[in-house]
Amino acid sequence: MSTDTTQTAVLRDGGCMDDTRWIVFVIGSSASGKSVTAKHIADTLHAKYIEGDDFHPKANIEKMSHGEALTDADRAGWLEAISEHAVVHLRGPGTHHLIVTCSALKRDYRRLLRTGAHRAGDLRILFLLLNVPEEELLRRSNGRANHFAKSNLVRSQLAILELPDEEHPEPDVVLIDGDQPLPGVEESALKAVEEAWAKADQEEAAHK
Repeated sequence: MSTDTTQTAVLRDGGCMDDTRWIVFVIGSSASGKSVTAKHIADTLHAKYIEGDDFHPKANIEKMSHGEALTDADRAGWLEAISEHAVVHLRGPGTHHLIVTCSALKRDYRRLLRTGAHRAGDLRILFLLLNVPEEELLRRSNGRANHFAKSNLVRSQLAILELPDEEHPEPDVVLIDGDQPLPGVEESALKAVEEAWAKADQEEAAHK
């Protein structure tokens, strides 16, 4: 069995080759497919899944339900709550990795989540950004029922979306084509996680 095949088997059996714990944030705008993609990753890698929307305070949900965009101040407490819960959860027994959904549209939002993870010491972090065209996001959003984030929030979210670029590189952010059929999105996201974990394992082994 090749080294790559062995690593993939270990990863899909529940974790990295070493004892490092990971938080994988599946991020993007409303209707980008975060939840279904994150659940697929968690199920495949036997990781814990956390829905970031569950940590919104009632005031945030009410604003979004009325089509009002959240401010940076609105999001700050929400992001802190997600980060704190994730770190505390990973410190406990029985959970090796977390897959978390969260919009994290701005660099500052992602920086806040990194800071929380780094405070915990040995946690690694990865962002999978589901990149979907506006027209497709609107189509999906208009077709969703019983969700507090309405279609008019899509444009406001895309207006603040900051992708990594040469001027602002973010090595821990991987762009995923979220416009392809769902099985392709899921497999692309899963492959990105496995590649990041395998690379980290190789780097750890090289320093031992």
